[in-house]
Amino acid sequence: MRPTVTDAQRDMAFRILTTAMAILRDDQPFDPAHTIFGRILAAHPLRGRVGGMEYSFVNPAFPRTQIILFVVPDPAAPSADRTKGKQVVTHFTIRFSPLLRDISRSTLEDLLHVDIGYWIDGNGERRPGNDMGTAPPEIRLHSYRYRASNLPTSRFPVDVEFAFGDPDPNDPAPDEPKTPVLMDVLLSRDYSALRRQYRE
Repeated sequence: MRPTVTDAQRDMAFRILTTAMAILRDDQPFDPAHTIFGRILAAHPLRGRVGGMEYSFVNPAFPRTQIILFVVPDPAAPSADRTKGKQVVTHFTIRFSPLLRDISRSTLEDLLHVDIGYWIDGNGERRPGNDMGTAPPEIRLHSYRYRASNLPTSRFPVDVEFAFGDPDPNDPAPDEPKTPVLMDVLLSRDYSALRRQYRE
């Protein structure tokens, strides 16, 4: 039988997601030693980024869930010594295990305050829609992309991606989910406007 998700786990998942969004928006500071994400499981230099770190956390509510953050020297405040300048979180990923049932896409859209109807690509260009479809179809991994809504308190735009597992219409087993299950949430701070300023 598939593991079930408790109300306490679901509540913790929401708190983790809203905290991550606040950090990516720059509404809230990030202290890896004191965070709702849990205990630091590992901290490694981020490949290809001088002064960057990759943090992995283990949360007691989800011992098998992956929680990963990328922390790099602030691109908006370059320093000659990139190991000593201000550090900022640029990426957050959570991969749930067990997968979260009974959490709809609209619930996440409301929780994280995202704009509906478009997403922003890596070049800062606006693209229509949010549904990226399944890739590949037989895996039933269904992705959705968004841009977080522009809030008065936020300094940075954030790109959002949800990954759901679609139900198998050919599996009649009673413990198989009949609605999509939440697998991953990815958040990334967008610096495309800053990059355009540098090019100009």
